[in-house]
Formats: sequence, C-alpha cells, structure tokens
Amino acid sequence: MKKSNAKSVTEATTKTTPAKTEKTTKTTKKTVTKKSTEKKEVMETVFVQYAGQEYDINTIKAAVKKAWTEETGKQESDITEIQIYVKPEEAAAYYVVNGEVVEGRNKILL
Repeated sequence: MKKSNAKSVTEATTKTTPAKTEKTTKTTKKTVTKKSTEKKEVMETVFVQYAGQEYDINTIKAAVKKAWTEETGKQESDITEIQIYVKPEEAAAYYVVNGEVVEGRNKILL
C-alpha cells in the first residue's frame, strides 16, 4: 500500500505544479515605461574683458569661421576641429582649423 500511496502523492504534486506556474507567469508581467533621455541645451556666453574692452567668444567664433571659409573656399560644415587663441592686448584672435596653419593668415582683428 505504501507504493500506491507514494504514486498518488507524486501525481498530486505534478498536477498542482503547472497551475502554480501559470499563475506566477500572469502575475509577473510588467509594463515598462520609457524615460526621456533628452538633455536640455544650456545657453552659454563667454566674454573676455581686457583694458576696458569686451569680446564675446561667440562673435569671435563666428568671425573665425567666416574668415576661414572665405580664405579656403571650403564650407563651414568641413570644419572638424577649431582652436581659437584670443589676444586682447593685440585686439586679435588667432585660429587653427582642422590642424591647418598658414603663415600670415589665420588671424582676425577684434
């Protein structure tokens, strides 16, 4: 009799296990919400002040880009790297665009 009793316990366990699995699957479903990862653009303005003069770096950048496009005949979209050296004591800015330095050029007056 013990053998038949063991079989009935095994059958009972087998029958209840699938039911529990279905129930668990239904309760573990979650809705995933997306969070916005957009960054807000920060408005920046840099001024260089020297000997009673004030220079806006954005104005200098625009002037450098314009001078470079006029000198080279290339478009502003061709710029991959730009370095600007502001020398307020000379009221000038020197620049290097895409690693190109041309003697006597690459200077704008402020």
